Amino acid sequence: MPDTAIVVRESTIADLDALEGLMKVLTETFHQAFLKDQWRLNMEYKYEVGGVFVAVDTTENKIVGMLLVDVGRDTRTNMKVGKVINFIVDPNYQGKGIGSKLLEQAIEYSMERKATVIRVNARRQLENTVQLFRKFGFDEVYMVMEREL
Repeated sequence: MPDTAIVVRESTIADLDALEGLMKVLTETFHQAFLKDQWRLNMEYKYEVGGVFVAVDTTENKIVGMLLVDVGRDTRTNMKVGKVINFIVDPNYQGKGIGSKLLEQAIEYSMERKATVIRVNARRQLENTVQLFRKFGFDEVYMVMEREL
């Protein structure tokens, strides 16, 4: 598949059904329940404020990746911060540079909104994803620990 077949664009509400499929994959990856109604409500808000991007395979007319980025103030530091969330590429399309294209879009979006830093929570066991973030200059800042109850 040639690289030019993938286009990153801002998502529209018409993409919601396709994004739902990707979110199911993402939640299954982390062994979490997919709360469809809650997710759809959240997405309706996201479409109002912007920052929802998709990667589309134009030869198949199929959404193969997504990324959301929020830009807002950090309450501790008062810095304007971009936060990458819900970042996924269809497993059948991974390793083709799609994640890089989505991440480039998130960085550009954050810079346009005058963010001074961009953050993402990454799981160490997803080594390829962590390597992608490192390739784009992300550094580990802190560690989060949890315990199931």
